[in-house]
Amino acid sequence: MTLRLGLVSLLALAIAAPVAATPTARPARTGTEEAAETAVALLHAAVEAPRRISFVAQVQLLSIGSHGSTASIFRVEHRAPDLTRRWYLAPQNLYGDFTISRAHTTYAIDVRSRRVVVTPHDAFGLHFGWSRNLPLLVANYRPAIGPDDEVAGRPTDVVTLVNRYTGATTMRLWVDERTDLMLRREIYSSDGSVVLQMRFDAVRFTNAIPLATFTLPAHYERTAGPNREMPSNDPLHVMAVSGLAVRAPRYLPEGFTPVAADLDNVKGVRTLHVLYSDGLRTISLFENARGAAVDMSGYHPVSTTVGALSAQYVEDGPTTLLAWSQGALHFALVGDLNRDELERIAASLAQ
Repeated sequence: MTLRLGLVSLLALAIAAPVAATPTARPARTGTEEAAETAVALLHAAVEAPRRISFVAQVQLLSIGSHGSTASIFRVEHRAPDLTRRWYLAPQNLYGDFTISRAHTTYAIDVRSRRVVVTPHDAFGLHFGWSRNLPLLVANYRPAIGPDDEVAGRPTDVVTLVNRYTGATTMRLWVDERTDLMLRREIYSSDGSVVLQMRFDAVRFTNAIPLATFTLPAHYERTAGPNREMPSNDPLHVMAVSGLAVRAPRYLPEGFTPVAADLDNVKGVRTLHVLYSDGLRTISLFENARGAAVDMSGYHPVSTTVGALSAQYVEDGPTTLLAWSQGALHFALVGDLNRDELERIAASLAQ
């Protein structure tokens, strides 16, 4: 199994039937209860917006990690409900490359190599990572309305998400007042510093994006990307049929629960992946019985312990990877948590 640690998957433009960009009625903002209801309504509207709104935009994505910052700039053409093209302007090594998403399949086009990498069941969206389970998110985070702001010359409503257990501000969203499209998003570490910022520099709403925009280049070599199976929403069943001596953590941070699982075969190695979430942050637990080759290239892994077991970890911004072995079993945890929390989860797995 090969795991690649990254701060974020390039988060995308989730998406169902095109309509013109028309204003959405807002509940009156009077009183704490009404403001909370308004914030929840805005979250739901922002999730649904790309399914009905077509647009062309230029977007900046900035990731701030322990090894420095990485920035990308790309042009997005999105035709509702489920066609998205992203053309990279920066960094230089990606200039001219582009990615096309059709429903749940992503095609990454490497222009220099004349190659297309096809990844089915791929999560490709600017909303990915916070919009998958709104009921769970609202159960664990208190949404609040902040002062109005402006993004790309457009007035926006600002929604702040505060963890109900720790009181920490974890995410802030800027939602276009007329279309409900999310135009800016920031994620914060536990100390309040920004670790991810996505923002629209310019946006134009149009239903006239030609279908040819989403045509794949001819005569390019096609290569299969990760052969992901659609994860099951019944993690306990997947664990039961995995054929592995499955271990579930006896400790999880408050609000986290198993939400999905899948089995994968990477180079013939049967690997169980269980996803835990609190609606916003995620923890992925990987387990197999034949060795876990964790790809930490480009990083500087640090030795640590899980109970009495040797382990290695890498931290990059809010994301931490922790890997260890116990007998014939090999484990890796990847999550939007600090090392202490992941080590505590790992220790609760060790027997």
